[in-house]
Amino acid sequence: MQDLFKTLPIAVALLAGLAACGDKSAPAPATNTLPSLADANQPAVIAEKAKEQMRAALPQGDPQTPSASYVQLQSGNQLMFTYLALANLPVNYSEVAQSYSPEYARSSDEFQKNDLLKALASQQRYLKLSIDNALQKYDFEKKGFPIAASVWDKGNYRYFGDNGKYRLSFHNGADYRYLSVPDEDKARVIESLRSKYEPLELVVYSYAQDADISNNATQAQILKMELVDRKGNVLTTQGGR
Repeated sequence: MQDLFKTLPIAVALLAGLAACGDKSAPAPATNTLPSLADANQPAVIAEKAKEQMRAALPQGDPQTPSASYVQLQSGNQLMFTYLALANLPVNYSEVAQSYSPEYARSSDEFQKNDLLKALASQQRYLKLSIDNALQKYDFEKKGFPIAASVWDKGNYRYFGDNGKYRLSFHNGADYRYLSVPDEDKARVIESLRSKYEPLELVVYSYAQDADISNNATQAQILKMELVDRKGNVLTTQGGR
């Protein structure tokens, strides 16, 4: 898998159809809710409500999207292409080429340069990210497993070492602070594996909604999560339809 992004044709094949995704994902209707008088002297509250309204107006992912349609995130270059496709800013193609491949950066081949443009234009929005050992001990009151703050905390970002400039965060991460497992028998099995440090992989399925220009971050909407054991068995799922 480490060789997945060594050649641009492979990258382009994986980064499928931003425009098509956008057509299928209609923005949620905008709301006209105004801050209450009680909020008038609370700028932070008003600002947060404004952000919530803006998030609600963003294109929404389809929870019924098949798991096979999601692209596996394994590289900072993938995040770079996703971010640049969403940012709607002038692109420094020399910088992009240098990050993606020094060979492309040195190339004078106009077809290779044009391939970079195509890769940006056809960026995929449905993304999945695998996170190892993301669960904490079972919470009996919440009937679920607390998830690592790097997933749900809005101040945290995920990134890859090959290109750490571009990052990923989740708009609705607060809704996924816990992996809900109300079935006690199922929770007991998961807790036994977790407490014995058995490999457990949390797979986060998300939809890239917009770009945070101030942090070079793609901001995504979590659509569902799966917990997978080392044999690839899905132990539990949260979200989706």
